[in-house]
Parts: sequence; C-alpha cells; structure tokens
Amino acid sequence: MNKMTFIGWIGLTALACQSNTEGYQIKGNIEGAGNGIAIMTLPVGREEPTTGDTVKMKNGVFTFTGKLEAPSWVSIQVCPDKEKPASCGFIGENNTITLAGKWADVLDQYGYRSIPNVNVTGSLNEKIYQEISNVREKLMQEPRFKEYAEVQTKLNELHNGEDKEAFYKYQAETEAITEEFSNEVRKQQKELILKNDTIEAVAYYLNFLQNDMELAELEQVFKALSPKVQNSSFAKDVRVEIAARIRVQPGMPAPDFTLETPDGTKLSLSDLRGKYVILDFWASWCRPCRASFPEMKKLYAEYHKKGVEILGVTNDSRKNDWLKALEEDQLPWLQVIDEFPIPHTPAKVATLYAIPYLPTLMLIAPDGKIVGKAKDKHELKTWLDERLAKKKSLLSVDYLKSEK
Repeated sequence: MNKMTFIGWIGLTALACQSNTEGYQIKGNIEGAGNGIAIMTLPVGREEPTTGDTVKMKNGVFTFTGKLEAPSWVSIQVCPDKEKPASCGFIGENNTITLAGKWADVLDQYGYRSIPNVNVTGSLNEKIYQEISNVREKLMQEPRFKEYAEVQTKLNELHNGEDKEAFYKYQAETEAITEEFSNEVRKQQKELILKNDTIEAVAYYLNFLQNDMELAELEQVFKALSPKVQNSSFAKDVRVEIAARIRVQPGMPAPDFTLETPDGTKLSLSDLRGKYVILDFWASWCRPCRASFPEMKKLYAEYHKKGVEILGVTNDSRKNDWLKALEEDQLPWLQVIDEFPIPHTPAKVATLYAIPYLPTLMLIAPDGKIVGKAKDKHELKTWLDERLAKKKSLLSVDYLKSEK
C-alpha cells in the first residue's frame, strides 16, 4: 500500500468511526435567511407519506436532532418569516452534520425554489455521493475532452435559440463525441461505486446509471456490493429493475396488461395473441418518439397486411395531451395509455417491461413470448422478415404435404 493510499484509507476510516450510532445532529446555517422555521422531511416510501420535523430558525441558524434507521435522503425546507421557502437536500446519516449556504444564492426555477451550493460536512454517504456526481464536471476540465466541452456550449446555445431543428441536427452530428465522453463518465463512476461497495450511497447513485447498463453488467456491479448495501432502501429500485429485466428477457412470456384506449374501452395484450405485436413505448412530450412516426407509418403499411399489429403504449400522465398528439399525428395503429397508480413515479406497464427510455420498441411473438427489445427499426424489420419468411416456408411445406 503506497503512502497516499494509506493516508486516504485513514481519512475514510476516521469519517466512518465518527458516525454516531445514537443519532444525528444537523446544524444548519443559511446566511441571510433571517428568522423563521426550518422543516426536515424524510421519505418513508413511494406509497407512504414523508415523516418530518420542524424547528425554529434564528438568523439562518437551526438544529435538528433524531435518529435514522439507515442512511436516507434528507430534505430541508428553509422558511424565513417574510419570504417564500426554499429547499436543499443531502444524504443524511447518524452523525454530526453541518450545512452552510447563502440565502442570496436561492434559485427559482420551474416553480421550485432551491438553495444551491450548500456545503455539507459530516456525512460520509453524502461525500461519496458527491464524489461520484462530480466525475462529469471534472472530466469536462480535462484537455482531452475540450472538443466535447465546445460541443456542449454550442448545443446549449442552439437549445436556447428558436431553431430547434438546428439543435437536433447538430446533436445528431456530434453523437460520437458525446458517446465517447459519456462512456468515460460511466466507467469512472462505476469504478467509484465498486471502490466504495460498503457505503449505501453507491446504491442510490446506481439508480441513475442502471438504464445505461446491460443486465449482465448491472447484476455484476450489484452483486459486488456488500450485503448491507444490497439490502438497503437505496437499493430497492435496483433490485426491482433487475427482477423486471429478467422477467422480460427474450423467450420469456410477455407480461399481460390491460389499459384504456382512446375511446375509453379496455384492451389487453392477450387480446392480440396469435399475431406478431410491436409494443411502441412513447409519449406526447417525447420529440424523438413523434419524429419516428413517419417511418413507423411506413412499417405499419408494410407489415400490418402480413398480420402484424402495433400497439402504442403512451407514457403520458395527462390523457388530454395524449389525445391531442393522436389527433395531430393521425396514427393508424392501436393505442393505449399507461397508468400511474402512484403519483410522481414511473408508469405501471413501462416499469413492468423495464423500459429504460423512450421510444422503445419491443416485439412479441404470436405465442405471446418476447422476441426482444429492438435497437432500432432496422433490427425490428430484420426480426419480422426472418420470422415471417420462416412462417411462410412452413405453411408451404404443410400445403405440399396435404396435397400428397
């Protein structure tokens, strides 16, 4: 072990040893916030309300005390007497934690007021989480990614401009540069997760990386984590994701579902048994989804007469947005709207099928088994052509046998 590694190990060990198993003390100082109250909330679960605590704030200073069963995401809402509240968040644990920020930094975006740049000390989980989060920003400063930084600057300019077509065109032209940078970010973040395999925060961050990982890689990383981390509340969504992906591997029976059609009736996937079915997961707000429809219409015209159905499953939470998009785009194939049984969480069927992004195309065989998630329409067409040709060949053989 070299000297630097040894010193770093001592530092992390010291932080871990400082953890107070008796509970936490969160000391906040938001300069310029004045007098009022501060509210701390802890998420209990998706289907349960948050728990919280309220304390008085004097000259921007407040203190919370209590005990956590395990490291948890903590949200602090700072409420001055004469101003609108603003919030900050971090991963809390049983320890003495300090927060230092400035009320003058408050941002008001999309109806949400936040306190950025709050310095959090005393939480090892927050420290590791920030280290993983900051990989992207650090790489942006490296000379080897100068071109990527320039691309991002131009993309931001185009995105803020009125010519959206120019933005999407330039985005497509620079896709390889973006992919190279993103791959390096994921590589380094994955290394940090494996390096800190006993810290619960790595499971929290794995939630953000899992959509960019194939099932085998995700399982490998998850199994490398300590049992404590694997069984933590932060790892719950990763466990659910792995189980869902296993459930929808090629060759597995496609999970049945029943959803509402545009006219208000119900349609089940099993109603289409006996046909090849293309599940098209999309949403009215997804520009790439809607940009794909002209090609999808050509595909539908070619394959529908061969007994292939397309079933669009929209990820819209507002029915009127979905109906408006259907009216505008005039889609001739079957459509249903996904359900959101728990507000502000992923849709039911999209979760059931482990859909990582939109649009996603999945092919279901006539026997109800999953052929796979197609990378693009070219792969989808290849699958259909191969299977329909094989089906035609088998029918010809059966016909010849019957003639004899």
